[in-house]
Amino acid sequence: MALRTFSRRVVGSLLRGTREIASRRRWVSALTIASTGTLLMIGVGPAPAARRPAPRPPTEPKAWIDAKSFSVFPLGDGAMPDDAQSLCAALNEGWKQEIDVPDPEKAVVITGGIYPSVASMLIDFSDGRIRTTHEKKKGDGKIELSNKVEKNLQVEHLEVRGEPVLVRSSRMNMRLTADTAQINLERDRRGKPVMMLALAKSGTLSFDMSRVDAEALVLHDARELASHYGIDIESIRITIFPETPRSIQASVYVETKIAFIPAGMLFQAHIAIDDSMNARISGLACEGDGALGPLIVHFLRPSLARYNGKTHPLMSFPEEKMKLRDVAVRVDDGLHLTAAFGT
Repeated sequence: MALRTFSRRVVGSLLRGTREIASRRRWVSALTIASTGTLLMIGVGPAPAARRPAPRPPTEPKAWIDAKSFSVFPLGDGAMPDDAQSLCAALNEGWKQEIDVPDPEKAVVITGGIYPSVASMLIDFSDGRIRTTHEKKKGDGKIELSNKVEKNLQVEHLEVRGEPVLVRSSRMNMRLTADTAQINLERDRRGKPVMMLALAKSGTLSFDMSRVDAEALVLHDARELASHYGIDIESIRITIFPETPRSIQASVYVETKIAFIPAGMLFQAHIAIDDSMNARISGLACEGDGALGPLIVHFLRPSLARYNGKTHPLMSFPEEKMKLRDVAVRVDDGLHLTAAFGT
């Protein structure tokens, strides 16, 4: 799942909602980007989210998180793999576009069975560093799937792990497992080969990150975005209180300066996940302090109100047969999230 993917999606929607105000007061948009989305953080995925050309029906609520961010893997720029050895090489080449790993040749291991039915596939990018947007080659953006599957692989046990993986200077641990899995090989809209986890009888996803690392990551991204609007974000403090494994109360305090004038903002929200794996946001509010804080939140509140009380599926998968089955959040000195999925 994606801390930055999910956060930026929500923030992008909030930014569109404040466009009229922002046209006259650009700092409103910047502060919306820098703080509000961090309330809704969930996790980080290793690959960019893939987009399918066909839109979902307008009556179906869009999920907060797109599972394509961790289930689609680039396979470089070459031919479509036709055996286990060429698939390993293609995955290694694809990872170079997204993650710097210490030893790329050992990052992918396929064992057992007879291709295209294999017993085990391990993708290990532990101690790797996820490339930032500025470090990627031009054109390495979101993957747009063609929906034209060329080959299917059957994998008894798939495991993808990064324990840890670095995003800028922040460390996080993530692990994805899938049993009795079907993997599709197809090309994206640019003709490049990609691999997608399409189906699995059962699977798990786990993610954990310390509060210090989460704050550092969010602060870096917020500063980068806010700098375009002449805003200096000095600090961000994230607090999460778990009420149950599926219900949390979150708050984010953002300390800023605008033209050397201090402005502080406290954002609060309650996030609850029901048995159908729908997530509802409630109690979304903000308060301001300092010289400019109260004035700024006055303009932010209408945009926040658009999300208050909203319920959407927590996660959507590339194939409709795949469903999120359970999710649990645990908080101590860090954020720990586990999820179960399958057909």
